[in-house]
Amino acid sequence: MMKRRLTVYFLIFIASIILLISAQAEDALTLKSAVSEALRSNPEILSARRAYEAASARIPQAASLKNPTIELEYDKIYADRMLSGDPMKTYAISQEVPFPTKLFLRAKIASKLARMAYENYKTKERDIIAKVKSAYAELFIIYRSIDIQNENRQILEQFSQVAVPRYTLGKSTQADVLKTQVELARAENELIVLEQERVTAQARLDILLNRDPKEEIGLPAPEGAIKFTHSLEDFYVMAKANNPELKAYKYAIERGKAAYDLSLNEFMPDFMVKFKQMVKRDRVDENAWAGMLGVTVPLWFFQKEAFGVKEMRSELEMIKAEYKTKENMVLFDIRDSYARVEASRKLIELYTASFIPQAEQTVAASVRGYETEKTDFLTLLDSQRMLIGFRLEYYDAILELRMSLADLERSAGIDVEF
Repeated sequence: MMKRRLTVYFLIFIASIILLISAQAEDALTLKSAVSEALRSNPEILSARRAYEAASARIPQAASLKNPTIELEYDKIYADRMLSGDPMKTYAISQEVPFPTKLFLRAKIASKLARMAYENYKTKERDIIAKVKSAYAELFIIYRSIDIQNENRQILEQFSQVAVPRYTLGKSTQADVLKTQVELARAENELIVLEQERVTAQARLDILLNRDPKEEIGLPAPEGAIKFTHSLEDFYVMAKANNPELKAYKYAIERGKAAYDLSLNEFMPDFMVKFKQMVKRDRVDENAWAGMLGVTVPLWFFQKEAFGVKEMRSELEMIKAEYKTKENMVLFDIRDSYARVEASRKLIELYTASFIPQAEQTVAASVRGYETEKTDFLTLLDSQRMLIGFRLEYYDAILELRMSLADLERSAGIDVEF
């Protein structure tokens, strides 16, 4: 009788899980849709995109001349001195013209700053994508952990239904019944903790998708199997070519070179062009005009321009050093994430090929031993506890694998097929 019960509850549990997953599959949030929604709606990404658009709008401004100056001069004093009695009006227009290469270099600097802003925008995208993938995996694993604990509770309830009659018949002690109740209470406690973690993980994913943190997401759709075929060197190559943070530093170096060239060009003069036309008795006198050409002289170059060159040279060397530092950090992140991926993969293989099957066999043997009174109740509970622990650790390893893969993609700077 007891053996039949222990067999039936396994079948009922498996059937209920299959029905639950099937019912939620159609409306389940997929990872692809979550990433797409985050790219469309996440406010951090939108902010970075607007920063790039603002930087792009500065390029034509940097390449433009200053606005010209229009002047009107009314000279009554001059007219009185000439005894003509008619005031003199003078119209003038002037334009500041920087040395030609300066405009080009200023536009180049603005262009590089815009490219830096674009790469910062792409960096934010990669960061949010990695966070979405990690949050998605975490929520999925929490749901799976809840399923495992519910299964554990059902098993313990079945054990309790067996232990109580045996105690009534004097075939077991009251301690067996009490131990079952303790294990049931522990399972309930784990479910309470997991529910709190589920709410937190759901709110985290909601925030990344720019949704209301209270919005229910439900069970995320399961992800496909992982095919990890890339070597560590592959990721090094990807990162050096595609990592947006490294690209931003490369553009920063180019901006620094342009700024250094501009500091050298500050020794060159700027120009002021001015044209004046005199008007008397509201008539334009074709012979009463004047033109002016002014040139700035870097007279204080030893205090201003020379130190400007020194400043830009030092800044350029600083940016180059920062680029090397960032490159080393990116390569370290890849090495660290890759090591975590390899460790997680090995753990998953151990759990699927060894730990979980052996634990299931141990539980089955304990059930048979308890039925024939060759195994005590504590051994049965210990074997069940061990099986549940291995299943939870298995999903923890999957979560660590998913999060490590997300970190690898972020460091590589591109989507990688796994």
